[in-house]
Amino acid sequence: MVRPEAYRQYPVGRTHFVLVLEEALAGFFRLDGGGRYEQSAVVTAAPGRTLGDILRTEVPDTCDVLVIATADALLTAPSADIGPGRTVAAIRAGQGPLALDQAGTVLAALEKADPAEVQARADRLVSALAASGGLQLTEALTGSVAELTYAGPTWSRTDPGLFQPGAVRTAPTGRLRLATDVTGTALSGQITVKGWPVVRARSASADRRHEIYEQLTGLSHYPLVLTVDNGAVTDLKAAATGSGTAAAELERLFAEHPDHALVSGIEFGLSSGTQPLPFNTEANSAAAGKAAVSVHIVLGALPQTPYQLTLACSTSTVTAPGSTEALAGAGTESGGERPRRRMNRVTSASCGCH
Repeated sequence: MVRPEAYRQYPVGRTHFVLVLEEALAGFFRLDGGGRYEQSAVVTAAPGRTLGDILRTEVPDTCDVLVIATADALLTAPSADIGPGRTVAAIRAGQGPLALDQAGTVLAALEKADPAEVQARADRLVSALAASGGLQLTEALTGSVAELTYAGPTWSRTDPGLFQPGAVRTAPTGRLRLATDVTGTALSGQITVKGWPVVRARSASADRRHEIYEQLTGLSHYPLVLTVDNGAVTDLKAAATGSGTAAAELERLFAEHPDHALVSGIEFGLSSGTQPLPFNTEANSAAAGKAAVSVHIVLGALPQTPYQLTLACSTSTVTAPGSTEALAGAGTESGGERPRRRMNRVTSASCGCH
């Protein structure tokens, strides 16, 4: 059930709501048109159609829009097609037997999310990092530590809770990205990545992107330690076969385009209580899970690189240099960061990127 009156992320004052459904999904979602909207409608997108075309021809100029689809062409649109009066949010649906349940999970998260709370959490994090002079990313199990220092942070992405007119926003909201490639001294040290990845591509072809994602899914269970020197990954160490497969895939990407090895950002997820989903969706970079704020690193930068990877650091904690107060990551989970034994067993992935 899609209940637009429950989604506080949309601006107040609109009277029209349109739900855009990919044709293959049309029979599985129902629109509850009550509440604050005077008019609501469902548009079914036939195969081959684009979101831009649908917005131009079937959606009023001033309207709130929610898209649920799997096709890339339905999940983004040029600004000229969106127009200044439409507020568009998109949910990427997965595939397989659990896809509908997963989309339902995102819809439920939209209903529960309080944009004011997300904004307040974003404001606290931005203020803390502005005053900290840098950050440390540490992980107790592997002993990894990486540090970035700066006079002031530069943010390349701010999505703190509300859907904005004139753009397509991925649901759920709640992301901040620190542009590490242009902020202070370059990030250096070791970073432990663990959790569901997000793979974005420069082109619309999904096959290679899906292949990359599948090779990285072992990170959902097994950690991989990245050595970063002056903002670039120079070595990879895997803890188990699952993360070894991911390390090998990263090596291939680094060989295809060296800038895939550059850490272009640290992304923070602000959607507290939203759990990561087991498929390739940008919702995972917003999901904070059990933490107040989740943390991820971003490799590559679109469109300069063919792919951009957002790798979760679900067991790592962000602090200010010299401080023990957790600003993001595992240390902000309820009850604080759980004590862990140090892991000594690692196997080199024989990274050819250094």
